[in-house]
Amino acid sequence: MNPINQVRIAFRRIFADKLNFFISLTGLVLGLAIVAVITVYVFNEFSYNQSFANTDRIYRVLNFNENDDNTWANTPFVLSEVAKEQFAEIEEAVHQYVIRDVEVEKNTEYIEEPLLLCTESSFFRAFGVEVLQGSLNDFDHDQTKILISKSSATKYFGSENPVGKILQLKHQGKEFDLEVAAIFKDIPRSSTVKAPFIVNIDFGAADLTENMIGVGDDLREFEIKEDWVGVYFSNYFLLKEGTSVEQFQTKLEQLGKLNETDNNALEFSLQAFPDIYFHSQKIIDNNSSDLGNLQMVFLLMFVAVLILFIACINYLNLSLAKTIQQWRNFAVRSVCGASRKSLIGQLVLESALISTIALPFALIVAQLLLPFIGQLLGKSYTLSLVNHFAFIVAILFAIALTTGAISGLFVALRFSAINILQILKGSIAKGRAQFSFRQGMVVFQLTVFIILISMMFLVQKQVQYSFSKDLGFVKEGLIRIPLGDHDLKLFKQEALKNPNVESISGTLWMPPSDNRMYISIPRVDDRTEQVKVSGLFVDYHFAETMGMRILMGSDFDEQGTNTGVLVNESAIKTLGLTDVLGEQTAFGPVVGVVSDFNMFSLHDAITPMVIGLNPGMSKDVAIRINTANFQKTIQALKTVWENSGGSTPFNFEITDDILRRMYEEDIHFSKTIGLLAAIAILISSLGLFGLSLLMSRQRTKEIGIRKVNGAKISEVMAMLNKDFVKWVASAFVIATPIAWFAMNKWLENFAYKTNLSWWIFALAGILALGIALLTVSWQSWRAATRNPVDALRYE
Repeated sequence: MNPINQVRIAFRRIFADKLNFFISLTGLVLGLAIVAVITVYVFNEFSYNQSFANTDRIYRVLNFNENDDNTWANTPFVLSEVAKEQFAEIEEAVHQYVIRDVEVEKNTEYIEEPLLLCTESSFFRAFGVEVLQGSLNDFDHDQTKILISKSSATKYFGSENPVGKILQLKHQGKEFDLEVAAIFKDIPRSSTVKAPFIVNIDFGAADLTENMIGVGDDLREFEIKEDWVGVYFSNYFLLKEGTSVEQFQTKLEQLGKLNETDNNALEFSLQAFPDIYFHSQKIIDNNSSDLGNLQMVFLLMFVAVLILFIACINYLNLSLAKTIQQWRNFAVRSVCGASRKSLIGQLVLESALISTIALPFALIVAQLLLPFIGQLLGKSYTLSLVNHFAFIVAILFAIALTTGAISGLFVALRFSAINILQILKGSIAKGRAQFSFRQGMVVFQLTVFIILISMMFLVQKQVQYSFSKDLGFVKEGLIRIPLGDHDLKLFKQEALKNPNVESISGTLWMPPSDNRMYISIPRVDDRTEQVKVSGLFVDYHFAETMGMRILMGSDFDEQGTNTGVLVNESAIKTLGLTDVLGEQTAFGPVVGVVSDFNMFSLHDAITPMVIGLNPGMSKDVAIRINTANFQKTIQALKTVWENSGGSTPFNFEITDDILRRMYEEDIHFSKTIGLLAAIAILISSLGLFGLSLLMSRQRTKEIGIRKVNGAKISEVMAMLNKDFVKWVASAFVIATPIAWFAMNKWLENFAYKTNLSWWIFALAGILALGIALLTVSWQSWRAATRNPVDALRYE
C-alpha cells in the first residue's frame, strides 16, 4: 500500500473514536511532559561544577580528624603554601574563605548580599574565570581592592564603568571603602562556588581573627595563616595534566602526618570538584554553599519513568481494547488479501503517530509546569534556556516514537498470534484470556499511585512532626533578630521596658540552627582524652529566654556569681562529670545543667553541648514575647531597634519560620511527590475511564439481556465495577510492603522521626478505591440505565 494512503488511513482510524483518542493523547502528553520537566531538572543538577575550564583537574582538600570523628572541608591555610612548594604536581593552589551577611551601599541605601568570597588571583587561573575589565595587579596584597561580577556591576553601577570607583561594604557594624579593581564574568548558577564579590584572602583572615572563639586578645593574623592547628580555609589544587591523583594523595597524607599533633589529627584526602555538590552531606564545611540531593534526583527520575510507564500502559490498554473490537475488520482484510505484515505496520504506524502528535503538546505543558515544579523543588529552570535543549527534545522524541512503536507492535503481535478463523467465528471474544494482561497493567498503575500517595502522607506527617515535636525549649512566643551592627546591651535595655517583652538574650546562633561548632576538649576525669562536643556562646539569661528546663544550678546572670559554662544532659557522661556543678572544664566551671534540646534539625541526633558566656560573640538576638499582643509588640520592638543605633534592618523570624527554612528540602519533596502523585492519579483515572467505556461497549448485549431478565441497575453496576474493586485490592496488597520498605528507608535520614502508622496505607488504599469507583461508576451507570432494546440491537 502507498505510504501516503497508509498515513491517511491511520489518521482516519485515529479520529474515528475521538474520545478514545483524547484519553490516549492526554495521558501521553502528561507522561511526556513530566519526563521533560524531570529531564531538565536532572540535566541541571548533574551540570553542577561542570562549567569551569579545568573542572576535571580541580580538587578540594578534605581532612578527617579522628579526634572528633568528622571529615572537614576546612584545612590549614599553610597547607597550600607548603604543598605548592614541595609538590610539582600542583599547577595552582587556591585558598577560599567566605564572609556572610554583608551589606553593599547603593544610592545611600544598603542592600543585603549573601556572601563575600575571599581568595587570590590564582582562583581565576585555576577555575578559568574570565576577567572582563580591569586588572588583578596587586590584588593579592591590597585589602582595599574588590572584584565584582558582571551582574553585580550592572546592579550597583548601571551602564557606568565601575573600575576605579569606590564600593562601600558593611559587615558586623564596620564599614569598608573598597576600590573596584576588575569585573569578571558571572560564575554559573550551577556551581558550589559563589562569588558576586571577591576580596583578597588577607581581608578574610583579618575578619576571621576578629571573630575567633576561645582565644586570647593577642592572636595575630599571621598565626592563623601559619598554624597547622587552625582549620578555617578551603584549599583547592589545580593538578597538572597527567598527574596520578592516587600517588599525589599519598604524598598529601604523608604531609599531614608530619604536621599533626596529639590534639590535632590531620588525615588529608582529595575530593574531585564535580563531586562536591552531591557527595558532601557528611562533610563539615564552614564555607559551604548549596548542596545537591542525589537520592531525590534518582527518586524523581524513577517516578518520572513510572508516570510515563503508566501513560504507556493506558495507551496500550485502550489500544488493545479498541483493536479487539476491530479484529473482525482486520480478519476480513486479511482474508481479502492484506498481508499480516501490512496490518501490523498499520497498527504500529497509528501508535507512533499518536505519540508523535503528543510530543509538541507535551513540550508546551512542560514549559507551563516548569516554573511551578521549579518552585516546589527550590530551583528556577526554563526549558528554552537550558544548555541541552536540543538533546532533551531529541530524547523526548525518541521516547515518544519508541513508546508508540512498542505499543503498536505489542497490539499487532497479539492480533497476529490469534487464528483468523476464530476471529471471524467470534469465539475469541468469549474467552477471558485477553483480559489477563490488561488486568496486570491496571493493577500496576494502581500500585504506583498507592505507593506515591502513601509516601506523600508520610512526608507530610514527618514535616508536621518536625514542627510539633518538643525541641527542649518553648518555641511559642520566641523570635529571632540578626544583631548585625546594633548595640545588644542598649537594645535590651530599651526593649525590656515594654511589658510584653518577657526576656532577651544574645546568642551566637539561636536554636534551632543549621550553623554548628564542634570543639575538642579534654574530659574532666581524664585530661589526656579528648572528646568532641558542640559549642555555643551566649549572653545572660539565655536558658530563661529560650524556655529551657534547668536541671541543676542556674542560668547566667549579670551578678557575675555564676560565670562559667552550662552543659546539657548528654554532656555529663561525655565530659566525665561526677559532681557536675563546679567541676572545671576547658572553658570554666559548670554552673548549670539544661535539659537536652535540639540545637540542629531532627536529621541530627542531640549532641553533648557546652554553652559558654560571651555576650560579645552574639550574632542573633533571642526575644521571648507575650503572643497576646504580637503585632503591637513587634511594632514596638521595631521602633526600639531603629532608635538604638546601627544600620542593620529589622528582620525577625518566629521559630516556625526557622523550622520551615530548615526543613525546606523536605517540604519541597513532600509537595513535589504530591504533585507527581496527582498527575499519576489523573493519568490512571483517564485510563480507567477509557477502559470502563470499552468494557461496557463489549458487554452491551450482555447488559441488555440481564436487564430484560429483571436485573436491577445496582446489580448491573456492581457487575461492571467488581473487576475494578478486585484490581484495587490486588494493587493494595502489592503496594503496601513496597511502600513500607521505601518509607522506612527515607525515615532513616532522621534521627528523630514519626511513627509509620497503619492508617497511611489504609487511607491510600481507600483513596485509590474511591478514585477508581468514581472514575468508572459514571460510565457503569450510563451502561446500566441504557434502554435494553437499544442494547440488544447494538450488534
